[in-house]
Amino acid sequence: MKRKFLNLCRSDDGAVAPLVALTLTALIAAGGIAFDYARMASLDTELQSAADQAALAAASQLDGETGACARAVAAAQNLVSNKTYFANDLGGAAVTIADSGVCTNDTDITDDPAASVRFFKDKAALLPAATVVDAHFVEVRVNSRRANYALTAIVGALTSGDISAKARAGLGTALCKVPPLMICNPTPGTPIDWDSYKGRGLRSVSKTGPTWAPGAFGYIGPQDANSTQKALAYQNPIFDCQGINTEEEVSTGAPTPAITAINTRMDIYDISGGSGNVLTPCLSGACPAALDVVKDLIKTDAGSCKVQNNGWQLPPATKRFRPVQTAGTDPMRSFQTSGQTIDAMGLPRDNCHYASYDSTLCSGNPIGDGKWARFDYFNKYHAGNIPPLASTWTRYETYRWEIDNTQIPTSVAAGTTSGGTQLWQKGAPVCSTGTPDPTRDRRVIQVAIGDNCAALHGASTPVQIGAWIDAFLVEPGVAPPGRGNGDGGNEIYLEIIGQVNPGGAAAQIVRRDTPFLVH
Repeated sequence: MKRKFLNLCRSDDGAVAPLVALTLTALIAAGGIAFDYARMASLDTELQSAADQAALAAASQLDGETGACARAVAAAQNLVSNKTYFANDLGGAAVTIADSGVCTNDTDITDDPAASVRFFKDKAALLPAATVVDAHFVEVRVNSRRANYALTAIVGALTSGDISAKARAGLGTALCKVPPLMICNPTPGTPIDWDSYKGRGLRSVSKTGPTWAPGAFGYIGPQDANSTQKALAYQNPIFDCQGINTEEEVSTGAPTPAITAINTRMDIYDISGGSGNVLTPCLSGACPAALDVVKDLIKTDAGSCKVQNNGWQLPPATKRFRPVQTAGTDPMRSFQTSGQTIDAMGLPRDNCHYASYDSTLCSGNPIGDGKWARFDYFNKYHAGNIPPLASTWTRYETYRWEIDNTQIPTSVAAGTTSGGTQLWQKGAPVCSTGTPDPTRDRRVIQVAIGDNCAALHGASTPVQIGAWIDAFLVEPGVAPPGRGNGDGGNEIYLEIIGQVNPGGAAAQIVRRDTPFLVH
């Protein structure tokens, strides 16, 4: 017995049990901390993901239109269903966002630092937005949640405390399938109500020299020369899209390639075949002409589709349209020289943009007054069939009337060549191959208006786009020396249709809006 007792005293079996007993509490506490910390980290991740998704949803509504603020708040709250499975504070699974209350009406915004949804003009300085037009970025904060600890309470911690998350997002908007044409604001420093300028002619002259001038044209976006020509000519160009909410790169308007590309819309293909020419596909249908291409150029039936070279050509100088100032105020009165025979006439410019007229009426402004020789045009092509409202129509409305009422002039005799071959003016396309997309009028071009042209230096300074307009291509360009009488051959003549929200109701383009997170 004594020996057994001594053996028991000497035995070390189970010696670790007291140590385990002493450290068990600490081990359980460490495990509990790890378990509950993982829950807290997962809750934070869920809330941040919810904030990110809500911010992206809200940013998708930042189109600058009426009601954008309320739509953004509603999208943040309802568009995406976010849930948290690691919060156990009896708040339920749904992640919620408080009603911000910052939308004071359909257009105005009140900034409240405590609001769950806030709007900003920019992403750097975080200047609050006062209207939906200024709201380019949105910040969304989700309501806080907490995790009640399951095991960490052993060491005295009962809850994670309130955990919240916020995210900022903006809307990247780009235009695709639209010519990258930019025109300098004709009234620098003064915004224009372009809708009130409907029907006015716009002389867009290629930039020359080191400085940009009002009305000068160039190209926006990261386009090289080949891409620019394709964008101006192709019906479905493949090129980089242009942003509309940001500053853009700009390059000068080289007149010759621009005129060649744009003229395809007017049934003129001054293009040589061969793989080296980026516009060669235009000869096989990539650049169909508009349905109505009536213009002041003439050709023989067998003539080429190029300018000159027995193709499209101007009538003799004495038989071109030369408006002169006459007495009277009737907008349908004749402006042509008395007794003059006009071989060919397209939709004319504003009278004050002709040197033969009183050009001082435009005072050198690239924007005309909208007064054009309606009578001369209708009398030449639609004598006896002049619609009652024609005296008020714009050139674009006249063009649409011809198309919609099958009144496009087909072939009009326009003198003969020196060899006696009949020359014709053609109103419908005769050179075009391919079929124009009925949803995109080839003579309507969406144009960006640059507001900071005075500060532009080559392509080094981004251009600030102040507005987008729809413009009607009035006439084809004729390379220098041009037509004379006010046209030097380095310009594109347009008529203002009105201001547009790019990608809104305008079928001319494809608009792509992509919300993105801002870090």
